[in-house]
Formats: sequence, structure tokens, C-alpha cells
Amino acid sequence: MSIAAAQANKFYEQVARDRRVFTFTENDEFLVFPVDGKEVVPFWSSRSRLEIIQKEHVKYASFLVEEMSLQEFVEKTLPLMEAEGIHIGVNWAGKRLVGYDVEPQALKHNLASWQKKQAKNG
Repeated sequence: MSIAAAQANKFYEQVARDRRVFTFTENDEFLVFPVDGKEVVPFWSSRSRLEIIQKEHVKYASFLVEEMSLQEFVEKTLPLMEAEGIHIGVNWAGKRLVGYDVEPQALKHNLASWQKKQAKNG
């Protein structure tokens, strides 16, 4: 399994369990990255992941860490991102902040699958 795949799996597992997501904001706006001709807003599964990024990447130190409930993320943010054609980055990491980015509907489906899996095993 690639590092990006492992990071994505960890995203779904933690978000389904902890029911919250995290991202960076600046002036109450999400950070938008151009990736392969599309716009991507990254989200992470824990606050500590963003704190590590802020320590390792000086340019992110001034951004705010925004926490959002899973309910708000699924019911408000994902539909907005889908309407605007924006993909979601999941647990980007490393020196170049790389990882998977997915369409909002696919992310919603994957989260629902993880939630069912956890309910079954929990």
C-alpha cells in the first residue's frame, strides 16, 4: 500500500470514529490548491497532523486550524465543494504535502462505508 493510500485509510478511519475533520483557513476561507487542473481543499483527520505541518512548513504557521463536525462537513461543506467542482485532499503529508484528492461524493461514500464497518465491529 502506498503512503498516500495509507494516509487516506487513516483519514476515513479516524474521521468515522472521531466524527470531526480539520483544515487550514485564512481570513475565514479554506486554502485552495491547484492540482492537475482542478481545485483541491485539503482536510485532515486530526489537529495534530496540522500542527506538525505548521512546524515543518513555515508558510503554514500563520494559518488557523479549523475544526468541523462530521455532520457539518457532510451536510454543508461537501455539497458546497461538489457544487463548485472542488475536490477534497485527504491527510496530505510529507515535505511536499502530497496525498489523494477525491470528489466530494466519493469521499462521502467512503466515509459512510467506514462508519458501517466500525458500527459492525464496534
